[in-house]
Amino acid sequence: MSAKTLTQNRVLKTVTKRLEPLAKLSFLEQYSVFMGKVQIIEMALKQRLVNKYGYSDSRVQKWTLGTTITELEKNGLRKDFVILVRELLEFRNYFSHDFLADHALMNSLAGLQAGRLSAKQLRHALFKVEEVICVHDFLTENDDL
Repeated sequence: MSAKTLTQNRVLKTVTKRLEPLAKLSFLEQYSVFMGKVQIIEMALKQRLVNKYGYSDSRVQKWTLGTTITELEKNGLRKDFVILVRELLEFRNYFSHDFLADHALMNSLAGLQAGRLSAKQLRHALFKVEEVICVHDFLTENDDL
């Protein structure tokens, strides 16, 4: 992305294109992609603390994503981006602690048709993680993060 403005339409097009190959993956593969991409975002945000704000690697290494976001916010990270990554944090917390258990419970109570709700939640989470990556990359390229 080389333009100086990032429109909602541009984000939507970029994210939609990035999600296309994921549609071919199984439910658990998509879940793994989501969790892996959130982990990559977390590492990138921690590196920002190290490289831009002088935090030591050892200090930030064991921090949660929530702690990392809070520290970046204290150091002046854009408020709109903070809101976006906090939304991702909520998804990540649900998906890492409750999602698979909820999915299994729904399937046992209502059958495989209930899995469509889980798939919809997962697609929404994948959209959010790609949105964060898209905005992060744009802001980083334009030195505006």
